[in-house]
Amino acid sequence: MECRFCNGICIKKGKRKGVQRYRCKDCGRYQQKEYTKAIIPVEKYILVQRLNNEGCGISSISRLLGISKSSVQRLIERIALQLKMPELSETGQSYEIDEVRTYCGNKKNECWIIYAINKASGTVVDFCVGRRTKENLKKITDSVLKLKPQKVYTDKLNIYSSLIPKAIHKVFEYCINKIERKNLSLRTHLKRMSRKTICFNKSTSMLENCVKIYMVV
Repeated sequence: MECRFCNGICIKKGKRKGVQRYRCKDCGRYQQKEYTKAIIPVEKYILVQRLNNEGCGISSISRLLGISKSSVQRLIERIALQLKMPELSETGQSYEIDEVRTYCGNKKNECWIIYAINKASGTVVDFCVGRRTKENLKKITDSVLKLKPQKVYTDKLNIYSSLIPKAIHKVFEYCINKIERKNLSLRTHLKRMSRKTICFNKSTSMLENCVKIYMVV
């Protein structure tokens, strides 16, 4: 048998779970003639969605479903890739925009979830994960302004005044109660968003995938 790594000569070297193993004479690596990978059933995709939205981290999902952590991460990526934010055709509605602070890797590397909701129905219009910059805020405000809103409510962050027309922009106390309550639900339901937990975000992409599943599903 020819080595898969260095094209050297392999010799038989024991068995593992009844499968013949080979060892390369040159590089010393062990390998098999054929590799088989278990196919994860569709039912587990649905369970990953539900467990993610009910506060389970990657380690918890891995233990509950009996699959590896890397498989859970791949499932989350595949699920998020297939999901799309709903295209809204409503006009003349009121919206709330807010940001939720978290971090990736360590607390010095802060990250924000910026999103907008319909004030009446609570439907998420659009969201963005990243730094709280004018560019990221503009992505959300543009999505809201496309719907020709009647009013847009935000907090006192001064960047909004340059992105939203003054005639429809409203800033005052208690004007974003609904989205603030949704922020609490977000922190409660996604374990990685909780303030006091050992579960945290290691990458922005995984945070975005988990939030997308929560927002859309």
